[in-house]
Amino acid sequence: MRDHPCHQHRPGHHTDACLNGGCGFCGTPLDRIASGECRACLRIACEACDAGYQPDLGPICQPCAPSAPTSTTADGEVEYRLCVFEFDLSCGHTVTVALTGWYPVIVRCCDRLGGTILRGDYRPFASDIDYVRVVSERYEVRPKGTPPGSTEVIGRRPRTDEPYHSRYLGIDGSTGRYPARVGATWSLDGSIAKPETT
Repeated sequence: MRDHPCHQHRPGHHTDACLNGGCGFCGTPLDRIASGECRACLRIACEACDAGYQPDLGPICQPCAPSAPTSTTADGEVEYRLCVFEFDLSCGHTVTVALTGWYPVIVRCCDRLGGTILRGDYRPFASDIDYVRVVSERYEVRPKGTPPGSTEVIGRRPRTDEPYHSRYLGIDGSTGRYPARVGATWSLDGSIAKPETT
């Protein structure tokens, strides 16, 4: 789903490939099922992947509405901070990420920067975040004990900005579309990666 048709054009200008192709998440054909655009990730989602209309956010899909607690109220309920961000990463990608809470310092995106192999499991190195855009932020109160959500990359596309080098010492610039460095894979125990993990 990295190259979904909904991410190949300007926001809001969906083509026939978007509207009549597959759901942006489960791949269900959209020609015979109700569908709608998610305001956060801009993909067309089928009714099974649609989370409906949120008063503060608009139409949203289920992957863009993660849930995990951020604070507890007096009557045993927990307030959840649900956010969707766009990150410009040091690997050269722009990713849309749904998570609970504020944004992290690094995100695991792709294998451009290299990675490690341990017992046949490949883990890519995380990318630094060069720039952050808040797509949406809302709060929701849920019962205490609701399981926490996880950080989920819901969209990825190449950067289109030019590399920018800061003229100030100690301040990193933007790496633009391509990473400033590429990395190799290191095997920590001499094993090779299983095909499904690379």
